[in-house]
Amino acid sequence: MSTPFTLPHGVLVTVLRSATDRHGDPVGDEADHTINGCGVDWNATTSNREFQDVQITDVDLYVPRAADVVASDKVEIGARTFHVLGKPMWDQVHPMTGTDYGYKLVRLREVSGA
Repeated sequence: MSTPFTLPHGVLVTVLRSATDRHGDPVGDEADHTINGCGVDWNATTSNREFQDVQITDVDLYVPRAADVVASDKVEIGARTFHVLGKPMWDQVHPMTGTDYGYKLVRLREVSGA
């Protein structure tokens, strides 16, 4: 098995996490932390056909396996803020080459113009 590699020219992202009470309602200020060396795949941008002023942008973010990202977080990439869609998905060793990339996939969504 090979060792995980890094993205030397990856993107720095900021993860925003709100403190919540037992019902999931936000309380207090947001806490943030940064993750360096992330990969961004701007794979899909769709528009709502009924309301042309609303645009939905889906992004795949690849973060190091040990990165702290949970489903209730928001992620800032540059000046844009995205919501995390579900739990991060763990990667696996490539079945043909045995390469261990060491990154997990986080799906993000931005709704703008609403």
